[in-house]
Amino acid sequence: MNHPLYNKLIHWHQQAHPEYVGDNAPNPDSKLSLEQLVSQILVPIEAQLGEVTISYGFNSSELNRYIQRTSPRDTGPKEDQHAASELNLAGNRICTRDGAACDLWVKGFEDKMHLVAKFITEHLPFDRLYYYGPDRPIHISFGPEHSRYIQYRRTREDGKRVLGKVIKFTESGDYFASLD
Repeated sequence: MNHPLYNKLIHWHQQAHPEYVGDNAPNPDSKLSLEQLVSQILVPIEAQLGEVTISYGFNSSELNRYIQRTSPRDTGPKEDQHAASELNLAGNRICTRDGAACDLWVKGFEDKMHLVAKFITEHLPFDRLYYYGPDRPIHISFGPEHSRYIQYRRTREDGKRVLGKVIKFTESGDYFASLD
């Protein structure tokens, strides 16, 4: 896939981890999941709301090892779908869930990300959405479960992200609208 959003998913680390010089190429299964994330989530967001910036995208096995070694804070590679279908050195899947994920911003919504979350919950077939606040990126995944699991993850005063309220999908539109 030669779509600008696909390229952003693969090359996001060049901004966040410029010192990393290794590979971040997906295996064929991961590539398929990333293409679905682009077509089912990212393209509709960009078409409706504006330019998407990826703050945390795809992690190949090599990039995942680097991040876990140098800056593992607030990462959960076994669950968060950033590694898609990549394998660890033992030949096992890094993430136990199918699909792919990214953390994103939308230009013009940098302090209104709840409106982006509202759009996603009302219009897109997502798997998981982690909402960190109106001025933080949104974690969104697309996978075959389409679980529509939504969780508010708050940041403590010490900067650590912790689990917050699980938001029922049926109540999500009202929840995000109430934040405006």
